[in-house]
Amino acid sequence: MGIEEKLREIIHHHLSVVLEYNPFERFDGISDKESFLEMIGNDPAFAPFFLDNPKYVTARIGGNLITSLHRKLGDMYEEIFKTLLADKFQIPEEELSYSLILNIDGKLQKRSTDGMIKYSSLSKKDKFRLRNFISEDSKGMGFEVRSCYQIGDSKRIQADRDMALALKKEGIDPVMLIFCTSSLKSPVKRLAEFWTIFEGENTFGFIRGLTGFDLYSFLHGEHKMIHNLVGQIFGMM
Repeated sequence: MGIEEKLREIIHHHLSVVLEYNPFERFDGISDKESFLEMIGNDPAFAPFFLDNPKYVTARIGGNLITSLHRKLGDMYEEIFKTLLADKFQIPEEELSYSLILNIDGKLQKRSTDGMIKYSSLSKKDKFRLRNFISEDSKGMGFEVRSCYQIGDSKRIQADRDMALALKKEGIDPVMLIFCTSSLKSPVKRLAEFWTIFEGENTFGFIRGLTGFDLYSFLHGEHKMIHNLVGQIFGMM
């Protein structure tokens, strides 16, 4: 199977998982918009405020659905990136990530990168091609992949900072790839002190330079499949 077909399968899989999400399953006896509206209309706390409105359903149920969509987009980009690394550099699956034990909030926890390149395993051709990416005395690059950095939680930011410091201690350059341009600015600015961070088009450009694959153009070329699946997702609201 070629790399493009692999990527199509990854995209289709993750978006299809969102289609399996049932936004009404948490409500006993509720299976669709109409029954949800009826429930709200009979709720003594909400009925006096006329919340049995289709826009209320879209906001409340749609919010949960969008959270699920964002989560799967993050999973999708991570798998796409790992697949591109494995394909370009022939990296075995078990070597695509690097694990560390970190002390997070007083507890020892295992954290793994979302991608890993060990320079010692690269061919001479790849080492030469990546010479501008390789820093002196570095053993490799450890990656964290985010579709968008939208978490402002201090503990999460601290954990990402500690991950970068631990990677540097191991002689591994920490690189964070953020695909969107609408991340929360404060945590990204803070983490940029510890990670080499790429955002938006710069992330796609970095991946193209690293793997030789133009992911941005590929995604736009698959607009029919993506538009169809996302249209079905929005139709669930």
